[in-house]
Amino acid sequence: MRNARLLAAFAAVLALGACSSTSSWDPRRWFAKEDTAAPAARETPGVEARLRNLNSSISGFVRVRESGDLLLVMVDLAGAPPGPYRIVLHANGNCTSPNGFSAGAPWSPPGWKEPPLRLVPEAYAGGQGILQLTARVRGVRLGDALGRGVLVYQGMTPQVPQAGVANNVVACGVFEQAKSLF
Repeated sequence: MRNARLLAAFAAVLALGACSSTSSWDPRRWFAKEDTAAPAARETPGVEARLRNLNSSISGFVRVRESGDLLLVMVDLAGAPPGPYRIVLHANGNCTSPNGFSAGAPWSPPGWKEPPLRLVPEAYAGGQGILQLTARVRGVRLGDALGRGVLVYQGMTPQVPQAGVANNVVACGVFEQAKSLF
């Protein structure tokens, strides 16, 4: 008899809970869209350029995105002879010339106060032909880099391309909207 009363009381509590207007009992509502806080603003993926070689065997990517007050530049190259390299953004997104001249003049994003040739620090390829660099540049905004070009120069001193003149450009790419964060 005591068990019957206990069972009846338990059933009554469950019935009251089911009839309650509160939705906290319903697990489908525990993570409902309207009840959860909005996620923080998502960082944009930025831009990326797939590099094609110019008189070299270099291949790879250059990715650029903003993160707070930083401009993050990630360079990933393969097939690079050992030694120093410079990565330089250029005004035109055009890699049709054999020496990189079609990429136009060196370009830097808004806020950069030094020559555009020094936006990305020099990088070094090791004996395996791999070059990886992540540079953090403060106080610079990505601006309108979408559709611009990027050239990879072999050596410490870039020789800005001129029509029909040999130089030290070994790869070229055009910035497109990045597919994902890096």
